[in-house]
Amino acid sequence: MQPYNFEPACWATDKDGLDNINECPLGLLSFDGQNAPRLNILRGHLVSESVPMENGGNAFALDFSRKSVFGYSNDNKYYVLRDVHGANAIPFSQTFIQQKLQGESIIVANQRIDYNPSISELTVDLSGFSEWIDTHFFRESNNLTEDGAQELKFSYCSKEPQNILLYKNDNDFEVHAKHFAKRLGGYNTLHEFSFKETWRLNFKMLDSEGMPLNDVLNNLFEPFERLLAFCMGFPGNIEEITFTGVNPAVQGQYFDRYIPGEENEVGRLAVNMPLPYPEISNRFQDIADNWMNATGDAQTACRTAAALLGKWDKAIDVMFSLCAQSFEATSRVGENLSELSDEEFERRKTCVLETINNKTIHNWAELKLKYANFVSAGELANRLWTRLGDFANYVVPNKKLFLRQHRESRNTYTHVREPNNDNFLTGSDLYWHARAVQVLQYGAVLLYLGFQPTEILSIFQKHNFMTSFISKAQDIYAQVEQQDDDAK
Repeated sequence: MQPYNFEPACWATDKDGLDNINECPLGLLSFDGQNAPRLNILRGHLVSESVPMENGGNAFALDFSRKSVFGYSNDNKYYVLRDVHGANAIPFSQTFIQQKLQGESIIVANQRIDYNPSISELTVDLSGFSEWIDTHFFRESNNLTEDGAQELKFSYCSKEPQNILLYKNDNDFEVHAKHFAKRLGGYNTLHEFSFKETWRLNFKMLDSEGMPLNDVLNNLFEPFERLLAFCMGFPGNIEEITFTGVNPAVQGQYFDRYIPGEENEVGRLAVNMPLPYPEISNRFQDIADNWMNATGDAQTACRTAAALLGKWDKAIDVMFSLCAQSFEATSRVGENLSELSDEEFERRKTCVLETINNKTIHNWAELKLKYANFVSAGELANRLWTRLGDFANYVVPNKKLFLRQHRESRNTYTHVREPNNDNFLTGSDLYWHARAVQVLQYGAVLLYLGFQPTEILSIFQKHNFMTSFISKAQDIYAQVEQQDDDAK
């Protein structure tokens, strides 16, 4: 998020404490967009917690944690610093005369507000979202007149734009693309004029009582933001979050530490968006339905596919492990994970155990067989490959070698053990293998969202999406396949 400059404010440990401003200490709230919000009490202290002792004195803990503290600023705004912790103000200590606190998030509102207020709308400025919507209403032309003069025309009708309903979840909430237009300049001394048209992500609660802010953020906005990252092919940067209370007069902003998304490269990345809205508008309701209602392995697969589109700023073995885990989760989606029916498995287990008379060996075998009725990860990977059809074979021509290398590398890095054979990958080989896994896993999530294998291949080819990863996988595994053929 963007840094924000807060005005000096008077602070209290509960919102009603702001009734007595003269008794509230003055503090400066700061948020740089990346680190935890901080509150510096300039003189005195805000939180001094103690427990009465039997002898009549008080016991002070060194640290404290509180749900929230409340502020009222010089510009008549109300602050809520949430999930607060810091050094407790102990008498005769430095914190007693100048205390520093830290929180996890901030609410700023035009009226006094609770820690977790019910809201009717949440609106988010997200980089890349306007490019994904790819719809505009202004008109611009630059032509030559009959006499050879240049004629520049610009027009925009404020009545024309309509918000776009992206998704509706029964009677709970709707998600809109909300249109905004801003004009700057005009006939002034600088003779400058600018116009900006943009779209913002908007969540509207359909219940008249609204929904708690935390629920909207955690259960609606965050999963939907991941869906947008998946569709755009990169994570957008969260610029600003605003909300409207159940009472429309209540307006506020929310500040939190979100993982930074793309800002400066949006124009370049937008060219290769795999799922731009105009191309999927007629099926986006179903896509979002599958994504928002995903549970278990499907939810893990969706979340990880979106996360892997961000910056790979961790060690390659860590990124590979994440890819491998997501690939396995995806392979389990929609599959019967039992090799045999429960009745057939019990019958076979009984047949085996009845032939063992030695009690020690019998107990050992019974323990080993207890969890034996599961389809192996290798078999699940083969099944997923089959479901992906031509897409998987297009990305990786040599399935057999790819899956051997994947299984050995996955086991070695997951269990932190010595490799058993030459299929173990390191360095750049591991990197490009991990990228190929990412491509396959993205395709598998598309499969879960309702796309057919032929459609999946077309999406990658049409938009040149992940082209470098696919080309490298084709080169590596095509070469190895040729070497295998020559050896025969």
